[in-house]
Amino acid sequence: MENMRPNTVPIFFIMGRPRSGTTLLSTLFDAHPNVKIPPEFPIMLPLYQKFRKVKDWDEKAILSFVAFIFQHNVFIHRTLENLKIDRAEFTADLMKLAHKGTVQDFLKKVNEQGFSLFPKEEILRIGDKNPVYSIYTERFLKIFPEAKFICIIRDYRDNFVSIRKLSDLKLEAPILTLQVYRWRYVAKLFLKCRKKYPDRFRIIRYEDLVTNKSEVLADLCQFVGIPFNPDVFDFYKKREETFKTYNNPLVERFHGNLMNPVNTGRMDLWKRELTPEEIRMADFVAGKYAGMFHYNQSGKNLNPLLWLKSRPMAIYGFLIFKLFVWGSYLPSKISLWLSVKMLVLVRAWHYFSKGKV
Repeated sequence: MENMRPNTVPIFFIMGRPRSGTTLLSTLFDAHPNVKIPPEFPIMLPLYQKFRKVKDWDEKAILSFVAFIFQHNVFIHRTLENLKIDRAEFTADLMKLAHKGTVQDFLKKVNEQGFSLFPKEEILRIGDKNPVYSIYTERFLKIFPEAKFICIIRDYRDNFVSIRKLSDLKLEAPILTLQVYRWRYVAKLFLKCRKKYPDRFRIIRYEDLVTNKSEVLADLCQFVGIPFNPDVFDFYKKREETFKTYNNPLVERFHGNLMNPVNTGRMDLWKRELTPEEIRMADFVAGKYAGMFHYNQSGKNLNPLLWLKSRPMAIYGFLIFKLFVWGSYLPSKISLWLSVKMLVLVRAWHYFSKGKV
């Protein structure tokens, strides 16, 4: 009996491009009394890469696991401090899995111990939301063979507008062709994964979530295996507590709109924010995948000039994403370095463009 696998809480993942509604969706789930989703802290993949070969989780391995997390506690603006994990309590909880747990069990414990503003009852599901994981979706499907995945897609034009509004923070280069190609890459990946894992994969549109919130969320709750609770839509009442708890101006800058009731105010921004030329280019780069997600396009015909203009960023975007996916299989130190340094190229772009967006 001593070697039996512990009964750990199932996990599900929320995947999607940055500025696509992943935080709204994760907040709704975290407001549920039976779900725990901590703030973003993308340590899971480097942790897996370093500890995936551990067969016997003895005290030494567990202490090394904890030390690795607290040693690498900053990913750009995402910090371990946001998770508010007590190191001693965390270590003691992990010790309960000694000689019994798997690397997946220990990875889930990081999220289980993470902080939540919302009161909890029995935790039936653990969630994870880190948009940077979206390009690694296929790998996470294999790492967690029992996990379920919810992927959210937002109109590629609104997605770009939202990213561009935060261009001064130098998180992603506000280049239309690059961002729409990234949208296309992830959309194609999600469709591929859903086809291969239909029982574990669900794709929703941001626009459907904000226009039919109860129907969409009730379906997602059934999908992950928890009862639907309409009280989660009161999450915005935690506005003041959220800003006070995190005491970080970036929280309001990134997610200020989320401190309001679910609404459609962030839909169709592109109609007044983008020029006709930008719209044509965005529609062209999105290609058939725009139609697959029921986004209306201005035109679909092959345009040699648009094709030539879009190629440099499309090639660059493809190679960068592949670099990070391949890099995730490298030794943990290199993998972690890539995770932390992934914005260097964006900052270089800002430097050479002298802030001209």
